[in-house]
Amino acid sequence: MTVLTSRSLTAAWWRAPFTAEPWRRTGYVLASPVAALLAIADGGRLQRRLAGALLGREVRATRLRGIAALPLAYISLVITAYGWLLVAMNLGYPVRWAIGMGGSYEHAWGGPTFAGAWAFHAVFGGLTFLFLMPWILRGLNALHVRILGRCDG
Repeated sequence: MTVLTSRSLTAAWWRAPFTAEPWRRTGYVLASPVAALLAIADGGRLQRRLAGALLGREVRATRLRGIAALPLAYISLVITAYGWLLVAMNLGYPVRWAIGMGGSYEHAWGGPTFAGAWAFHAVFGGLTFLFLMPWILRGLNALHVRILGRCDG
């Protein structure tokens, strides 16, 4: 498994959203609330496996560390879901009307034309968060690894 280092991610920040790394990190965030709850029963084994498989990190997850990671797991889930929702809803701005979220685009940011509103939302909402999400996920996952306890060699 290839893990992006901070040097390679910095050098290729524009490619980061199009690699597997943010999606593995998203998968970890989606599974971490369940793993943290199960740490009560399994002593953190699932968290160790998840961190190894999805983050490429070895952690010393224990029952107590797993329970301590529970609030961060739920906060991370909300932040990640909201961030990816911002990407989808702003890049797919015209879809808002199909799902009943539309309104008057004449008064929307980028209006008064539909093309202007879509362009504004796509660039400043969709693309901005598309390129920010890998960094947000790296930070959230680093907090998880810190709480769970990193294995040093």
